Amino acid sequence: MKPLVLLTLLALLALGLCRRAADRSSSADDSPSSEAFISRRASAQVVQRQKRNYGYGSSVYAAPPDPLEAKREVCELNPDCDELADQVGLQEAYRRYYGFV
Repeated sequence: MKPLVLLTLLALLALGLCRRAADRSSSADDSPSSEAFISRRASAQVVQRQKRNYGYGSSVYAAPPDPLEAKREVCELNPDCDELADQVGLQEAYRRYYGFV
């Protein structure tokens, strides 16, 4: 009985060593770890960078700046103007609190 168990263990050990040697000899492209990584060019096609907003006056086209942004910031700092802007709109609230500019 012991020789049969010993022979089975040796056969399994030999089989494991043969498989490990065969795995090492295969090329790197066939290995499962190479499937986890893709080239930079392929990844660049998948992920697109957002374009920068270059601002007014540059040769690169971008969204134009909002002309009411400065008035909006001034009105937001005054709680009464901010509340009125929610009711009647930004331009009318700014005109009522700060006059025509």
